[in-house]
Amino acid sequence: MRLGVDKCAVLHVERGSIVSSDRLPVSDGINLRALSEGETYRYLGMSQNLGIDVCKSLLSGVNKTRAFNGWAMPVLLYTFGVLRWTQTELDALDRKVRSIMTLHRMLHPKSSVMRLYIPRKCGGRGLLSAKVMHNSGVCSLREYFLSRADSVMHREVMECDKGLTPLALARDGWQSPAVLSTSDREAIWKGKELHGRFFQALHEPHVDKEASVHWLRFGDLFGETEGFVCAIQDQVIRTNNYRKHILRDGTADICRLCRRPGESLRHVTSGCSMLANTEYLHRHNQAARILHQELALKYGLIEQRLPYYKYQPDAVLENDRAKLYWDRPIITDRTILANKPDIVLMDQTESRVFLVDITIPYDENLVRAEADKKTKYLDLAHEVTDMWRVVSTEIIPVVVSVNGLVPKSLSKHLERLGLNK
Repeated sequence: MRLGVDKCAVLHVERGSIVSSDRLPVSDGINLRALSEGETYRYLGMSQNLGIDVCKSLLSGVNKTRAFNGWAMPVLLYTFGVLRWTQTELDALDRKVRSIMTLHRMLHPKSSVMRLYIPRKCGGRGLLSAKVMHNSGVCSLREYFLSRADSVMHREVMECDKGLTPLALARDGWQSPAVLSTSDREAIWKGKELHGRFFQALHEPHVDKEASVHWLRFGDLFGETEGFVCAIQDQVIRTNNYRKHILRDGTADICRLCRRPGESLRHVTSGCSMLANTEYLHRHNQAARILHQELALKYGLIEQRLPYYKYQPDAVLENDRAKLYWDRPIITDRTILANKPDIVLMDQTESRVFLVDITIPYDENLVRAEADKKTKYLDLAHEVTDMWRVVSTEIIPVVVSVNGLVPKSLSKHLERLGLNK
């Protein structure tokens, strides 16, 4: 055997700061190189150094959470069950982590704390809690030793542990620390008057929960953006309504744009008349462009995919397979007021027409908004079928709430258009 000197390095630290140093002599003719302050060392494919600041990195929000769970938390896990941690110390440690996230704008100071520690597939942000990991680890380790009482080695260890470790294996009256399961944390989140509104909306029977939280699991938003979106969903943004009824600072609850009473988040995101023709229209068109480009690619009407924010749809696209209209009124024989769907697709190979209309309502209006769209264009669908002499005309309402809730019907509508959900 011989020492792989080229794979070794040493880092000198004094009082938490890296200091410059010479090579470290190990034996005659063998010296280990020293790392400088800005240099990293790769061990098992991971960059190692004293101060890799994850919060200041360009990682997405979900990858920053994974970095914390995979790098920082395992350092503590080795001590759980061996060293004595008080519940107060663990609470302070979790609070310190939240303070660092708030400092880097990854967490709103008034956002739901319990949601932070709920898995992302359940609508949370998937951060590991030191207190939960400690308590569950201690309980699991004690149960393991008690289950191996038939082993001589394990039995001798249990007889010796009369308070040497947090497990206290020789004590009968040991009190286990509280361990919150995911369902317990969800119950606490649901029970909050303000934070729990999004939880209840997310678990409505008509909402596709998996699709609604997909962005949390696989999105590439920055941590600051992710924290801001979660703060909006938790309804803790300082609108005048929040300041009057939650902070109680005497602010008049009047919208600063349209000057109407009730500047709540619901009003700002979907009910302000001053934003209807600007921000709401822009949001609507951005969503519609995504669908238009996907349909154009599917039928070979365009050749290259562009980022959705750069894509500018043409009013009419046509080939021998399909015709695709964008925001264009349909001239009919009799007067029909609702004659301008967002997208009209004529599939000439199958003699079908699709009237696609996009709407982005508030969370509680998902079902009603979809029904309104179908009723609105029903007369136009009958007229188009007769006028263009096609087999059928279908109304495809595409509905997603302002907070990102996706109805279960959306995947079926996209499937009817031949698009991947």
